[in-house]
Amino acid sequence: MLEIIEIILTTPFLQRALIGAVLVALVASSSGTFLVFRGLSFMTAGVAHAALGGAALGLFLQESGLIPWFDPILGALLFAVFVALVTGYAGESGIAQKMEVAVGVSFALSMSIAVFLMYYIPPTQVPQIWGYLIGDILLLDNFDVVMLALTALTLVIITAVFNKEFVYVSVDMEGSLAHGMNARAYHYLMLITSALAIALATKAVGAILVYAILVAPAAASNEVLSSVRGVVLGVFVVALLSELAGIASSFAFRASPSAIAGILAAMSYVVAMQIKRHRERIRVSRQTEMKHSRIDRPFPEDKVVATAGSPGDDE
Repeated sequence: MLEIIEIILTTPFLQRALIGAVLVALVASSSGTFLVFRGLSFMTAGVAHAALGGAALGLFLQESGLIPWFDPILGALLFAVFVALVTGYAGESGIAQKMEVAVGVSFALSMSIAVFLMYYIPPTQVPQIWGYLIGDILLLDNFDVVMLALTALTLVIITAVFNKEFVYVSVDMEGSLAHGMNARAYHYLMLITSALAIALATKAVGAILVYAILVAPAAASNEVLSSVRGVVLGVFVVALLSELAGIASSFAFRASPSAIAGILAAMSYVVAMQIKRHRERIRVSRQTEMKHSRIDRPFPEDKVVATAGSPGDDE
């Protein structure tokens, strides 16, 4: 144990990876929970891949000299907001299917723009775009950690302040509108803040890990836990443990930490489904036992009839 602590204290990139794991878990618990409640798990993939198109746009503007100061991360954030706005507009009526279609269309448009612009970007710069897809939590720099920290802090504050409104909008959009709540404003606020958080997390750890960490733990916790606070806490724990296991595995087996974390996060959903089915079997068996016990138990009328017709009464 002391050797592990010493390695962590003397290895800066490992320290940044551990801090990044905690921050990404915070983003997952604050954003992924409500996206799963809203039925928008696919939006995470759409925004994460839209970041590729934004990064390609930023590199193109830099290399062409049109806007030399335009950083790729600004393009990623711009495309993320675009996906959130298109999705929010399609989902103002509260129909999740329309939002899924909007995410798919904006996802296809962003990827098409990325592929189109890659043709005009020097080949030496193209791997920087694909870095948004793969990513590696062990390659975080100080700027990535600071951006992740600001993102996680902002997202946690917004979620804490508007937690009740986000729950209402996620569970029953039409009911929120009917009760006079400004549901559309909270609807857009939730989607835009989630999109920005996803884009910044994608820059740090890659689209693959972001999608796995934001969706799978939230889906797993939602299957086995009943309260919103319980789901949020469950998402944080599952996401953090998956990432820590991925980092540890990268040293033990020389495996990709993002891949291991993604596999473990996905397996958490499989385990949660099994737990839910086991609970349902127990509940059904208990209901069956209670039903049989009621059938076997004599009713009060039967006792009265038996007493009235007993030989002692005739005498």
